[in-house]
Amino acid sequence: MVQDIIRPRDISGSGDPNSQAPETLNGQFPASAPAANPVFYRTYSRKLGETRRESWAEVSQRTLQGLAELGQFTPEETALIDRMQQSMLCLPSGRWLWVGGTDWISKPDNFSGAYNCTSTNLIDWRAFGLMMDLAMMGSGTGAVLEPKYTDRLPEIRNRLNVTVTRQIGERPAAERQDKTEIVIQGNEVTIRVGDSRQGWVSSYQGLLELSTDTRFAMGTVEVSVDLSSIRPAGERLKGFGGVANPIKLPELYNRCAKILNRALGRKLSPIECCLLIDEAAACVVAGNIRRSAGMRQGSSEDAEFAGAKDNLWQQDENGNWRIDPDRDALRMANHTRVFHHKPTLEESVDAVRKQFYSGEGAIQYAPEAIARSNADLLDSPEKREQFISLYQRSREEAKDYLRTLLIEQKQSQA
Repeated sequence: MVQDIIRPRDISGSGDPNSQAPETLNGQFPASAPAANPVFYRTYSRKLGETRRESWAEVSQRTLQGLAELGQFTPEETALIDRMQQSMLCLPSGRWLWVGGTDWISKPDNFSGAYNCTSTNLIDWRAFGLMMDLAMMGSGTGAVLEPKYTDRLPEIRNRLNVTVTRQIGERPAAERQDKTEIVIQGNEVTIRVGDSRQGWVSSYQGLLELSTDTRFAMGTVEVSVDLSSIRPAGERLKGFGGVANPIKLPELYNRCAKILNRALGRKLSPIECCLLIDEAAACVVAGNIRRSAGMRQGSSEDAEFAGAKDNLWQQDENGNWRIDPDRDALRMANHTRVFHHKPTLEESVDAVRKQFYSGEGAIQYAPEAIARSNADLLDSPEKREQFISLYQRSREEAKDYLRTLLIEQKQSQA
């Protein structure tokens, strides 16, 4: 049973824990937010032993200590953040609420777990592995799937025939291996999946790499997947927190192989790349406390991407609704179409109409987005308009303009 909320000890340096937050919540969420308690205990409260979870006051204390140490804050700065957090006027990222102040986040391999959102251009197999790794740390994952990036992936040359030979939990805990081993003998491959975040990621990325590996003779590669080291559902994850639930992991390898095999003799399309990412995301969502979010950005000129979720749900002959099993994983992320030219009225109306019927069809005007992310350089309406005008004429000229402004900024600060 969850114990009552306790007030955190004073870490502001004042000596008086009651003087820093005159309007603290004292652990009570406002009545106007009835979902606050279940969301908090589901998503941000870590287990303390076997009998209870952290209170809101304890989460505030843990995360504040972590921020103060990371930022080397003064006592006054720490006290200010404490007041803001206790009064619910300002909070750290949701990811920091979960991992901030823990031993886990102090390790360099886990630093990205403090970020709510990430994004990467999908140009090689490592990018796929990176996205699964980030999702397993709880970060939201953004993938840019425009052809100028996905066309850099190699052609699929090997057909993969996957068989799961040993099941989850077959090995005793003392005999489990953390690292994934991939053993190649001729056209036969054994993937022994390690019982760790890195183990899952290595096995997933390793399978993708087999599809383009030039060491194999053209033909079918027989892949055996050994899951015996994976801890069964319900076991504690001591570092990150939460419990294991690898219910969808056994399906991952065959589902990915099916997507790769369909592209034999050619390169993957952006939507096939999207499916591969989302299959991994489905495992992550089933696997832990964090429900990692995803966003996929495709070209405005990619018709397949624009209609990827059309008619995702269909009725069978008896009138029952079912989801297309080959596209089920697409539900794991929102899709955004990137316009490098200013969308016309017709394109904008079509996008809004699609959003109305399916919830999908978001559009992004690239130069506007880039301008917002460089607001420190484009610090006047004139500079912003100049950048957008240059972008519409030549992206290289727009880049050069930003570089010039950056140089000028550094010179003025010297």
